[in-house]
Amino acid sequence: MSWVSSLARVLLSLGLPVGLLDRGPALHGTKFLTKAALKARFGNGRPFQMVNVGACDGALFDDVTPWLHRIRGARAMLVEPIPYNQKRLRANYPDTRRFIIEPVAVTRTKGTITVHTFDAAALESGTLPIELIGCSSVTDTNLMSGKNAWGEADANFNKFAPHLKDIEVPSETLQTLLDRNGISYVDAFLVDCEGADWMVFDQLDLQRYRPGMIKIEVGALPAAEIGQVVVKLKTAGYQVGFQAEDIWAFA
Repeated sequence: MSWVSSLARVLLSLGLPVGLLDRGPALHGTKFLTKAALKARFGNGRPFQMVNVGACDGALFDDVTPWLHRIRGARAMLVEPIPYNQKRLRANYPDTRRFIIEPVAVTRTKGTITVHTFDAAALESGTLPIELIGCSSVTDTNLMSGKNAWGEADANFNKFAPHLKDIEVPSETLQTLLDRNGISYVDAFLVDCEGADWMVFDQLDLQRYRPGMIKIEVGALPAAEIGQVVVKLKTAGYQVGFQAEDIWAFA
């Protein structure tokens, strides 16, 4: 997103009535983040704090995480299990005091887990399109098996499949990570885990943390798990909206 289009989106989000914002969840998110930036600049409250599980590099195809650079003093726990992405993430968020990178996958129990991912050298050389940087998965519900993506009969999948590989990564529960990093509150909670999104979100204690904004990618989830995401949010009193493959929710 260019600087001009980003500014236009901010101004639009601030000027639209609530009824229209409710129909455009991403714009509602922009308004939420803009208010956080203004509060951080002119207020004296606690620092804005984000938790992002499946952070990738915190820049590509991400319209939320880069706000950490716009919100003065913002802090974040960025969870990313893929070593290639961890390096890019740290380069994009070099302040180790404010931006914690957890090099693990979030699972229901501590241990190790196999992640399907693409070869870093193929991504770096341009052999693979850069958008595949964010397609690593612990499930078989998306591109990793050709399902619900291009499909196994698609020539693109056959072209990219030779560069798939499995790696073993450490895993922790979400609560362990939150406790380990002393996170007592969460302003924005993001999940983008290519099919493991409900497994992660199911572990978040909404009563305890009550994030003001939640964004969950549900494009790789089966219908039943999308339903579970919505029920959990609605039961907790969140305003819920769908946009593209994401659910946006606001307390």
